[in-house]
Amino acid sequence: MVIKQNPLYREIIEGLDWNLDASNHSQSDYKKLPKKPRAYLLIACTGDNGITENEILRTCRLSSGRNYCSELERKLGITLKRMDEPNTDGIGSHYRYYLANKEDAQKVVNLILSYENSLLTESDISQILALYPSKAA
Repeated sequence: MVIKQNPLYREIIEGLDWNLDASNHSQSDYKKLPKKPRAYLLIACTGDNGITENEILRTCRLSSGRNYCSELERKLGITLKRMDEPNTDGIGSHYRYYLANKEDAQKVVNLILSYENSLLTESDISQILALYPSKAA
């Protein structure tokens, strides 16, 4: 998986530890995020690596990974870039989704922040936004 190479992915996603039962942290250290902001955060922090439906499913342990991308587009009025990518088993394909620019990433961050216990710090937000180019004029 390409996104595993992204240090921001490791810091934000693995650091939050979605499954607290296997964590070294207590329940008071990290409250479990609801599935939507969890998926949105994953999408936002992948930068130009993007994310596939299957990666959302495996990483967040959610079903219907593409639904979270589609919902972001509807809620925020943005269009995610898509690239059709063959599955590793050679059977079929899935889309790899990308946020287009910094402005779209900011909209996603604002949506994540609207959820209670979003766990995003100013440093996290700066790192996420630094992954994206500014919108072309």
